[in-house]
Amino acid sequence: MKKLFKAKEAQDPGLGTSFKKSVPRMMNPDGSFNIERIGTVNGYKDFYKFLVDLSAPKFILFVAFVFLFLNTFFALGYLIIGLDQLSGTQENTHPFLSAFYFSAQTFTTVGYGAIAPKGNGASLLATFEAFFGLITFSIATGLIYGRFSRPSAKIGYSENVIITPHKEEKAMMFKIVNLRNSVLLNTRVTVMVSMNQESADASSFTRNYFSLPLEIDFVRFFPLTWTIVHPINEESPFYDLSLDEIQARDAEVLILIEAFDETFSQNVLQTNSYAQEQWKENVKFKRSFSANDNGKIVLDIDSLNEIEEI
Repeated sequence: MKKLFKAKEAQDPGLGTSFKKSVPRMMNPDGSFNIERIGTVNGYKDFYKFLVDLSAPKFILFVAFVFLFLNTFFALGYLIIGLDQLSGTQENTHPFLSAFYFSAQTFTTVGYGAIAPKGNGASLLATFEAFFGLITFSIATGLIYGRFSRPSAKIGYSENVIITPHKEEKAMMFKIVNLRNSVLLNTRVTVMVSMNQESADASSFTRNYFSLPLEIDFVRFFPLTWTIVHPINEESPFYDLSLDEIQARDAEVLILIEAFDETFSQNVLQTNSYAQEQWKENVKFKRSFSANDNGKIVLDIDSLNEIEEI
């Protein structure tokens, strides 16, 4: 165990070092931090970020719900004022549906003209609704633009981080791939590991951080899979540790990837981590690309997670 501290301890990356209880994972598999915030900004102050981060199906459902809710609200307003102040309504149509259809036309500023206000009350409400509809659709357009224009990386990671024989010693490895058809340029990978160290009286835990030197941490082009390799030598924090000891110390590999995306013409960032049951030993990754008879390189992204026994 003394050999462990031959590795140069890194500065706290901002995740804290001292805890009263063991923290098995600092970062979730999706790259978000395993932090429960209390007293943070919420409500309307952070509503924009909530809507931008919302998944596409949920965002569409939210927009549809808001549209139906607002038109229902205004339709009830027209019914309270009186349907007699709307000309062109059909007798064989339910009063609520007539008011709802007129509300939808006014809200979207379509204005087919089949139904029109003829009283001061309905005209005033229609004026306010048209103005409110313009503002609502402007906000929705801004949200949609913000969602689609925000640069983001779509990098796939192997399910496991492995410890395997490599060049007459051992190495820690994981694989990544760009899931988009675009090519990432000037891609740099930074890897750290954090491990728990229990105090002598077991009353607290200290989280130690170590930078992991990589065989290759920068590539100009990233069109294929990339196996990230950290040699386990005397300068490695994993040196002379078994897999059971690594897992017992809640070792977590923290990953930061920076690259230039030609699609957005901007730098993109993505984080990820490996911990707990994701560690594997004495296995190796299967090759994910090969050349075909036409002289082209065939990349099988679905094989990213395939491993085999040594």
